[in-house]
Amino acid sequence: LRQWVDEGVPKVFWLGGFTFPSGFLTALLQSSARRNGIPIDHLTWEFIVMNQEESSIQVYPKEGAYIKGLFIEGAKWDYDNAHLIEPKPMELTSAMPIIHFKPVDKKRSMKALYAAPLYMYPIRTGSRERPSYMLNVDLKAG
Repeated sequence: LRQWVDEGVPKVFWLGGFTFPSGFLTALLQSSARRNGIPIDHLTWEFIVMNQEESSIQVYPKEGAYIKGLFIEGAKWDYDNAHLIEPKPMELTSAMPIIHFKPVDKKRSMKALYAAPLYMYPIRTGSRERPSYMLNVDLKAG
């Protein structure tokens, strides 16, 4: 947060650093809805996996945000072929690359997508007051 104050809004956000990350994602949808003059409930997410390092990203996205710090269980990302693959033996979790969370007006129907659930914290059940589940991130499957 200190870097955010000193240097301005980051180009890539660490979703795990927010106290209430689903509020941040809702704010992204709301901003896009207002900018484009459409109702927020007509928006959904498109997830574009970026095969880039954070330091190479020089511009802000036109819509949405670049998100870092996500992990996937039981799979891993294949950087060469840009899709999910089986993990190495005994590898439970692996880091995901930066993902562009982009609000879109219509849900695109693509084949071979895996709807990976996104949780706030490792305890998936959460509590009644604060559930852990946030949304599904659609990723290309191998």
